[in-house]
Amino acid sequence: MGQRDKRRAYLSVGLTLALFALAANYIYTHWPEFRALLTQPIGAKTWLKLILGLAATLVLNSELLRLGVKAQGAPLDFKEGLALNMSTMAANYFIPFKGGAGLRAYYLVARWRLPLTAFLSQLLAISVVSLITGSFLAFFGLLALEPSRAKGPLLAYFAGTFLLGGALLLWLGRLKWAKSHPRLGALIQGWDVFRANPKLLGRLLSLQTMYFIILAAVNSQCFAAFQVELSFNKALFFSAVQIHSTIINLTPAGLGVVEAFAVLAGQALGFSPAEALLAQGLNRVVQLALLLASGWWGWFYLKGLKRPIDS
Repeated sequence: MGQRDKRRAYLSVGLTLALFALAANYIYTHWPEFRALLTQPIGAKTWLKLILGLAATLVLNSELLRLGVKAQGAPLDFKEGLALNMSTMAANYFIPFKGGAGLRAYYLVARWRLPLTAFLSQLLAISVVSLITGSFLAFFGLLALEPSRAKGPLLAYFAGTFLLGGALLLWLGRLKWAKSHPRLGALIQGWDVFRANPKLLGRLLSLQTMYFIILAAVNSQCFAAFQVELSFNKALFFSAVQIHSTIINLTPAGLGVVEAFAVLAGQALGFSPAEALLAQGLNRVVQLALLLASGWWGWFYLKGLKRPIDS
């Protein structure tokens, strides 16, 4: 590990600990509010809905990965794509800066000889499509809400990210200087592959939309578990903020960062930090349990596969 990597690792650990310390202090000083929200136990039906909903989001995320790398030349089947996604997403909880993506790239290079640039190009293109889809849904979710002081700036923000993302995908490839920049060039390459296949692009957009809708339903259930109502329109906004917060890859699986954004989103919607933290915490616990269970299966499944050249 080089000096730069060590500094990044120390920064990640330090930031994670600092965010957890802030959260612990807030919970301690506002414990009566948390205790009031925790008076009612979470029923078995709610647990089942959360497990099924988050499992569905993980499967959809797996299909986005599989279709993206398949278009670049790595023909994963459904089971292999699922195993790769689950095991590397679980690894994100232990490796900062989305280290699971690095493991994903290593696997695809070793097994399918997928060029690293091809992996990066589909990853960037799908990430931009995800942000555009989330911004679009959040914008219209916010439109249906009652006027508030925060509504105008938030509408402007999500309209801006939607337009910026769309402009990047539509016109970035026409700029000669952009192709010489490593990340922008990779984004152009990945988007060109998807744009050349309208059927594939339609499937990706459909999967992204389904992902956000199910995630919104899950977030509604997370708030309902603490007797707090989160309408579907508000849930679309809350879910979009969750996805936007994952851009900041400073801590393992965004620990602390996603929670901080959840508090900000909750306050914009009129919820207390305690309500937002508990809802996001419940989401995190269920997702982590699913990933730890399925991640072990995925790792052993991938370990048993042979390279195509050895088959």
